[in-house]
Amino acid sequence: MWKNKPAIVSGRHQNPWLEANIPLAASLDLDIARRSSGGGTVYHDEGNLNLSFLKSRDSYNRKENLDLVVEAITNRWDIDLTVNDRDDIMLNKLYKVSGTAAKLGRLQSYHHFTLLHCVNQDLLQRCLTSPMQGASSKATKSFPATVMNLSEQEPDITFESLINTIGRHFLAEVGQKITPDNFHYLNPLCEEDFPGVTDIAYKLQTWEWRFGKSPDFSIHRNFTGQTFKSRPYSVQVNVAVRKGALTSIEIGVDNPDLELLDCLINQFCKDHSGFLLMHDNVKDFESKFLYCFSESEDGQSEYVTEAQWILKCIVSSLDFL
Repeated sequence: MWKNKPAIVSGRHQNPWLEANIPLAASLDLDIARRSSGGGTVYHDEGNLNLSFLKSRDSYNRKENLDLVVEAITNRWDIDLTVNDRDDIMLNKLYKVSGTAAKLGRLQSYHHFTLLHCVNQDLLQRCLTSPMQGASSKATKSFPATVMNLSEQEPDITFESLINTIGRHFLAEVGQKITPDNFHYLNPLCEEDFPGVTDIAYKLQTWEWRFGKSPDFSIHRNFTGQTFKSRPYSVQVNVAVRKGALTSIEIGVDNPDLELLDCLINQFCKDHSGFLLMHDNVKDFESKFLYCFSESEDGQSEYVTEAQWILKCIVSSLDFL
């Protein structure tokens, strides 16, 4: 059983940009993580209790684990908790208080799930609302649900009482006594206790794992409201992303008077795509674009304003970073 400082955690087969508000997380200095297990994206803070059942593959039984936790809590407090067919723990059959995920190895398994005690629900909702628009992806999608904290239903439930209640119930179920050896605190990043954990932690914190592992996706946006030579026109922006790298940007401008500019910008995008989807890389792309399509020395270029507006369309399509 464990908790951590505020963080957004996505499932192994998800796209964190599509599932969460990454710019907000960056502004609040929140950790962004990707699990090795499947499941949906969740927000953690110190008001959330995480439970991890580490067992042999043969002993894997997620329903048994969920039922154990529900039974422990309902035996102590007068509270209505049930497990639905998605393996979520529901409060009063209406509010989700726990989401679940698991991974089965050749010999071992783990099943872990959240338990909302007194999570900041406003921040939870904001963090799990992505600003990405026009995305197309085969990535696993999260299932939004109305949530509620256990403490709202039963104020007597504290974080410490949850740990003790569930821990004691678990030990009783497996026929163990409550002793310092069976019920104790540990440092999961201790190399002496868990050889190799330092290398594992390093890998899980790399950009390549957290973002580069996202399934391929594309973005299709249409922008209107600009006029050139008294003729309104729109811009279509199509972006393709593979392994976290922007592999192509294609622009479509439906104004014949801007056909040359359209061709020049598409050639520029072809020459300057291929970068990893990081905020600084987009800024670098923007700077090179402005340099390439800047005002001519005599100040007579009538295409500069249109080029700059098209750049805004491109950058707007990437505002989820």
